[in-house]
Amino acid sequence: MKSKEAYIIAEIGPNHNGDEALAIEMIEKLSKIGVNAIKFQIAVPENVYSKDSFKPEYQKQNEKSKSPIQMAKRHQLSYEQHRLFYNVCRENNVDYLCSAFDLASLEFLLSEFELPYLKIASGEIFSVDMMDVIAKTDIPVILSTGMATFDDIEKAVGLLNKYKKKDITILHCISNYPTQFEEVNMGIMSKISSTFGYPAGFSDHTIGNIASVVAVSQGATIIEKHVTKDKNLEGPDHKASITIEEFGDLVKAIRDVETIISGPETKTFTKREEEVRRSARKSIIAARELKKDDVITREDLVIKRPGFGISPLDMDKVIGRQLLVDVEEDRIIKPEYLS
Repeated sequence: MKSKEAYIIAEIGPNHNGDEALAIEMIEKLSKIGVNAIKFQIAVPENVYSKDSFKPEYQKQNEKSKSPIQMAKRHQLSYEQHRLFYNVCRENNVDYLCSAFDLASLEFLLSEFELPYLKIASGEIFSVDMMDVIAKTDIPVILSTGMATFDDIEKAVGLLNKYKKKDITILHCISNYPTQFEEVNMGIMSKISSTFGYPAGFSDHTIGNIASVVAVSQGATIIEKHVTKDKNLEGPDHKASITIEEFGDLVKAIRDVETIISGPETKTFTKREEEVRRSARKSIIAARELKKDDVITREDLVIKRPGFGISPLDMDKVIGRQLLVDVEEDRIIKPEYLS
């Protein structure tokens, strides 16, 4: 039985396109649809990309910058803007989250903000400089595992637990943008949880909402999905994102499926279902007019609705009994009618 609501993260990432007003508008709109957190990304591009860095194919198709460092600079937010967005999130009663992609940016986050989670992006699980700093904190960790084998995950968890056992949620993730349904393999999510002994979630890069809903039905404790104001904007992640309106549909679908799969593990009935049961089940009915003192035979009985009389399962307990009253044809035979 699932008793706790999934923590839903709306990943703006770089989809603000470096536009402060757009980011604030997205925070305000997302806060109204029930997400738990809004996530950004933070990096000093020169600390992330070497001269040999290159853009993967999906970024070449969706973003015109010639190099990854140029692309990063186009969508970069200043530290001061992150302070602003943190405060806007707090004012709108939604958590601010942020993935750091270099050590200086991570240290900025830790020094400036009270964070409910530290989110480690899939590409950073072997960034030992950042992992060592994170391992020393008491902040719960969300670990994405796109491109990671189980051996890779084991090593990353080991890095995080170097000094003490950490509070970790491991996200099943496919680092294709967008991810096709046949690539999702949602069964891996529960295998991750059982293998490593940590709760699991899903970082969703598919088109649409169904994969996230399935993940929650399979026990995901955290859902992360990219969101954009407009899928047609230029930028690396817009086309693999859903709109704010679609994200609202996702939140509702997740909460609905949580309602569906929750509840006690004992079989109970609502008043309405009890009423339907009385109407839809069948009872033992008089097949003909019966008189007081008649001894009931099988031929005297039929099985018909409704279901509030003697159950057909008790037919043998009725046959051979003597009637204490007259019974009209096609009427229920009640227990008090029998000797």
